[in-house]
Amino acid sequence: MGAMEAGDVLDGRYRLVGALGRGGFGEVWKAFDERMLRHVAIKVLGPDEGGTDSSRAAARFWQEAVMAGGLSHAHIVTVYDFGRTRYNGHHQDFLVMELLPGRSLSRILAQGPPSVTRSLAWASQICEALHAAHGAGVIHRDIKPPNVMVDESTDRLKVLDFGIAKSSQLQLDLTLPGQILGSVGYMAPERITLGPVDARSDLYSLGCVLHELLTGRPPFSAPGADPAALLHAHVHQPPPAPGACRPGLPPEADRLVLDLLAKDPAQRPHNAAMVRERLAALEKTIREPGWTALLVTADSPEGVLRQRLQEAETVGNAGRAGRARILLRGVVSDCTRALGPDHPCTLTARLRLAYFTGEAGYLDEARIAAERLVRRCRAALGNEHRLTLGARVEHARWTEESLRAHEALALCPPLIADCTSVLGPDAVETLEARLVHAHALSARDDDAEARDLSAGLMSHCARVLGDAHPLTFRSRALHALSTFAAGETERAIALTAAMTRDCGDALGPDAPTTLACRLTDAVCLTEGDLSECFNRIRLLVPDFQRVMGHDAPLTLMARALEATATTVTVDHSGGMQQLERVAADSSDIFGHDAPLSLVIKQGHATFLAAKGDYRQAHALLTTLVAVGTRDLGPDAFFTQKVKKALSELPAPAPPRPRRGRLSALARWLLDSSG
Repeated sequence: MGAMEAGDVLDGRYRLVGALGRGGFGEVWKAFDERMLRHVAIKVLGPDEGGTDSSRAAARFWQEAVMAGGLSHAHIVTVYDFGRTRYNGHHQDFLVMELLPGRSLSRILAQGPPSVTRSLAWASQICEALHAAHGAGVIHRDIKPPNVMVDESTDRLKVLDFGIAKSSQLQLDLTLPGQILGSVGYMAPERITLGPVDARSDLYSLGCVLHELLTGRPPFSAPGADPAALLHAHVHQPPPAPGACRPGLPPEADRLVLDLLAKDPAQRPHNAAMVRERLAALEKTIREPGWTALLVTADSPEGVLRQRLQEAETVGNAGRAGRARILLRGVVSDCTRALGPDHPCTLTARLRLAYFTGEAGYLDEARIAAERLVRRCRAALGNEHRLTLGARVEHARWTEESLRAHEALALCPPLIADCTSVLGPDAVETLEARLVHAHALSARDDDAEARDLSAGLMSHCARVLGDAHPLTFRSRALHALSTFAAGETERAIALTAAMTRDCGDALGPDAPTTLACRLTDAVCLTEGDLSECFNRIRLLVPDFQRVMGHDAPLTLMARALEATATTVTVDHSGGMQQLERVAADSSDIFGHDAPLSLVIKQGHATFLAAKGDYRQAHALLTTLVAVGTRDLGPDAFFTQKVKKALSELPAPAPPRPRRGRLSALARWLLDSSG
């Protein structure tokens, strides 16, 4: 069966708008119901080829429609329709549901645990959904973060995906003998040992989710553990108390989670209503004066500041780094005044301010801020504190990003060694430092080494952090770019296509990481189909402007690449004028000598030389050499590159490079997009 496409119509009424996700069941699409005039979500199953597995999957699909459709509750997804139609000559099963706003709980947790009060409120809503389902005789059997959708603007959530649920009213056995269905990280012991299963197995899964909400990870989540080891842990190992992972939680939180995670179902709370009552009492407890260390409470000045810090991070992670920078300046100022300059909350706010300052394009400011923060953290907390190491990672990152890769190469090896020794090889800080090191090698044109290092890193990130973590995708992007730079063009194009598809499925089409992946995908076409490459870049510009804003560095870079599209494929002089405007805008926003402005001007000089305007190219490159020597040093890779370009003027344009060598255009695009 041919792949579904936007614009296709299912069952004569559901016009597909865009893919929302992909999984083992098939796909979920956003669609428009042309009869009811509303947007919906449609889950579609693969074609029925008559095999046993596909027939069982279709039956399970029908079971989900009947079970979820029979549950009408504020915290359970609403099912509108279910049916089978003909599509491209095959049977196509489909399930129509309400289109839910917001993000899955798994995507929220990928950015760290939410506030404690928010976590308890969300867990309470899951309890309400389970209470309604259990009252109707339905056991969900797959409660986990990906199956919970949260509307963060209202803090309301809905439970979805009843595909492997069990109902006392619907006597179907769709499980093969000895088969275990569900997610191993959240599975009750009795389901693993194939014992009797009732509603209390959902409460065990809820305990796993609550543990992850409070600490950032489920109870059994050892890095690198295979599914068999996780199953063994659920059956035999005692779970860790949340307070052991997040100091400051009240004892009642530990008791509730450990009761939910009891191996024997008889020792768990009897029903979801009892759990909801205990959650309400726990929320009341942490709002009392005294619980201030890590808890966001209305009564605590520190809690209010941490709430503001979290809100600013949410804004920045959604692509508005400039706005997050403004918000975090206020948080840092207020933290310093209320808590003191050396308080961990103040230092954490300064760390996030340095990060989003760099993301907003103020690279030198971010580098200097991170360097100062390293000194402050060392004096206040010591060399081995996590905040100190985190500040060193940010310093290395923005040193590399601000065209000082030669300095970053000196910073990274001791940083990686210290992070590994203190935090372990699987810590996010260790992995971030390794990524900075690989980026610095790529900036030095050590493409093969950067490719090999990023290959190992992306596998490590996927194993430890998961396939959907932004750091995993950033590692994959570097691997694709360094593979391209090493001359393996076809492989790089395949890597970027898969990466872009996976990122869109996991994080959403408008996530900043997804947009960056799309830009990487376009860059890898510069040695082949230039027309397709530049068409993709043109389509990217409005998305960058909408998601990140007109002043965001990636927006400006996308505009610069769009100008190259005009220069090469449509209107040379018009494209050059467009590129000049982008350079002027970057200079107005970040300064004439800012790293981003220098990179765009380098591209401008490249195209001036390609046009044959050697006089202007010579003048611009001379200025860039002077600025690079003054600000970055004569040995900086950027300085050396523009010196080399200047020495080659007015040499004629070289012939198209052999496989394994990049053209000047491709190398500039590669440097710019990295």
